Amino acid sequence: MKSSDTSSAEPSNDETDNSQIYASQSEGSESGRFDMSSIVEVPRWQRILKAIDLPVQFLRIGLLVLIIWAWESRWIFKGWSPFGFELFPEIIPLFQGVPSEAWDFILDIWDDSTFWADFWVTLQEALLGFVIGSGLGFIVGLLLGSFKKVAKVLSPFLIFTNAVPKIALAPILILWYGVDIASKVALATIIVFFIVQIPVQAAVSGVDPDLDVVATSMGATQFQKFRYVVIPGILGPLFGALRLSSIYSILAVVLGEFIVSKRGLGQRLLYETNNFGMGKAIALITILAGLALVFNAIIGMMERRFLRWQDTEARGKVVSL
Repeated sequence: MKSSDTSSAEPSNDETDNSQIYASQSEGSESGRFDMSSIVEVPRWQRILKAIDLPVQFLRIGLLVLIIWAWESRWIFKGWSPFGFELFPEIIPLFQGVPSEAWDFILDIWDDSTFWADFWVTLQEALLGFVIGSGLGFIVGLLLGSFKKVAKVLSPFLIFTNAVPKIALAPILILWYGVDIASKVALATIIVFFIVQIPVQAAVSGVDPDLDVVATSMGATQFQKFRYVVIPGILGPLFGALRLSSIYSILAVVLGEFIVSKRGLGQRLLYETNNFGMGKAIALITILAGLALVFNAIIGMMERRFLRWQDTEARGKVVSL
């Protein structure tokens, strides 16, 4: 046998070394793929600190302290007119209200049964308007998004109704439903309806048709496609609309109580403002804002529950800590 044949039959040193390297790498990758000891678990306290983000919290607290100091010292009421333009007017002492006065009012209302009666009326109006309006908006948006012909027929009427200033309907609704809670519930229902109906209809219309084709090819029924394709696809816009409508439901009932009402926080707020009780008015505004935050927090918890399959950044946040 020739020496050339012998050399061609045996692999070269370079080829042998390369094969050994590839074999060692593949063995390492195979062994590392199932080696759970290489994964370092982050302690729970570190995850909590990362979620809290202490530097951001310190900056927020510092900014809050600065605002309260400027407010309590009445520095913000002195006015500011840069370049001769009155950006912030000077407020006379009669119209000034400071946080300490608002805090005193909040401490005094715990034993005030009249206040809690007004609070219950406003809460009841806002809840009924939110539930009825969002429920109807969800159903109508779902139907119009699913049936294009029906949407073409009804869209001009819905667009015209939505274009009407809702607060302009308040006097008419009060004449129709009276000065009790029904007129405020009707106003909140109309406002909340369009806030929910429009994004739900758009979300249903925007569901990826390829998902419907895939579900149909897998033998899914109409109900199964509705449950596993349509509903998950519209949950994000739906919860976003619910968060917004929860705030506007409170806004609607307070505006209705401003016009005419027997009871309610809006009527009490108007009374305090007309009697120059600015500290009490600020306290009532703070309570209404707190009520809106509670509504948003509840919806936020529901959103995190139903959208837990999304990543953290994709889910909507209500109160960011």
